[in-house]
Amino acid sequence: MRLLVTLFLIFVVYLVMKMLIGFASLPGRQRKRREESGGEMVQDPVCETYVPIGRAIEKKMNGQTVYFCSQPCMDAFFEKRRAS
Repeated sequence: MRLLVTLFLIFVVYLVMKMLIGFASLPGRQRKRREESGGEMVQDPVCETYVPIGRAIEKKMNGQTVYFCSQPCMDAFFEKRRAS
């Protein structure tokens, strides 16, 4: 009986940890995120992650603004353009 209770508690802890870690690590490629405050969301052209416009890295190109979720995505974008 103790073994079953212990296994059940371990399983519950596992589910809680999985849920908490899952929320923190969900990749933006697989889902579109909405900012809770209702702010405008912009899409990164490299990884297609949606980020709040206030947190995005902006780069002006040819009169247009391109938004990136991170510095590595911006670097990959310009590396790909240089290679073409």
